[in-house]
Amino acid sequence: MRLSRAALRAHLVDQLLPLWARHGLDRANGGYWSRLGPERRPTPDGFKRLLVHTRQLYAFARGVELGAGEWASEAAAHGLAFLDRFWDSRHGGWFTTTTDRGEPLDRRKDLYGHAFAIFALAEHHRITGAAESLARARATLALVRERLSEPEAGGFHEAASEDWRPLEEPRRQNPHMHLVEALLALHPLAPSEGALAEAAGLVGILAARWLDPGTGALGEHFDARWQPAPGPRGRVAEPGHGYEWFGLLHRFVELGGDRGALAHADRLFAFAERHGLSPDGGVVDQVDRAGRVLDPNQRLWPQTERLKALAIAGRRAELEAALARCAARYVDPEGGWREHLAPDGRPLTDAQNATSVYHVVAAWGELLRVAD
Repeated sequence: MRLSRAALRAHLVDQLLPLWARHGLDRANGGYWSRLGPERRPTPDGFKRLLVHTRQLYAFARGVELGAGEWASEAAAHGLAFLDRFWDSRHGGWFTTTTDRGEPLDRRKDLYGHAFAIFALAEHHRITGAAESLARARATLALVRERLSEPEAGGFHEAASEDWRPLEEPRRQNPHMHLVEALLALHPLAPSEGALAEAAGLVGILAARWLDPGTGALGEHFDARWQPAPGPRGRVAEPGHGYEWFGLLHRFVELGGDRGALAHADRLFAFAERHGLSPDGGVVDQVDRAGRVLDPNQRLWPQTERLKALAIAGRRAELEAALARCAARYVDPEGGWREHLAPDGRPLTDAQNATSVYHVVAAWGELLRVAD
């Protein structure tokens, strides 16, 4: 695959998104399927996920932005209508899962899911102008601030009960990273909301707690006080998240955040490049804080996050090589993308996850900015 606007746009608008519009929409019950199996057949889980619906809403909205046909608008509207089923009309906020037909199932209020609700609705408003989407994004942020804020150690609780009683769970940087992504999407649309200042607070925790001061690794799992989790979990680092933060920190500075964040971005990028790549250039799933490989397998999403980072960093030659490798290994000739590979390129699953479409679409957004 070449780094050209025509080729990149054609892949999204003529191949990937139409595939998910054909096979990934539940035409009987509404909403989106979470994954496709062999022959691109949906593989129902018995439940539907908020995360899938927010990510796919974003992906189809970006298709609209790229000039896709009416089918993309219809696919976005299809998911947006089902998204209402996740909304808790009594207590506010979003349920984590519903049944296939849309009855609430897992009624917890999950930070990760709420971050993506803000992000997807903000992006939907940016692209379509839908006022209700922006209103719901702002209302969701207000609930996160009011109900999930954890003022003692900083940041937010991982989850709460249906009626917003915080649940004591181990803490992760990942939901907070996506909350930063959501805040940066919302800020240009609603500058008075204080989203950039909220993001700055989380960037401060990144610098003080999540970023290993000795190695530049990005920790994943923590206790309630943001100390590394005990045992092996506390030593895990995922290079893909380092690349992901690199892009977010550059966007944070672009929107007016403290330029000191770029030093953190550079450390994260350097660690991922030094320790997170296989000999042939694939991004491995996990290393430890010292850079030793824990899991050499290679999911799709870290590859796309490296593409984004290389585009932002202006590393053209490396970007072209990484794009060619990614396309050769992960693009499925029968349609879509392979989800998870062994180091030798052998597929580890025949499923394609809807959540991964978001990663491809987001990466293409950066590639299109630098393509010929």
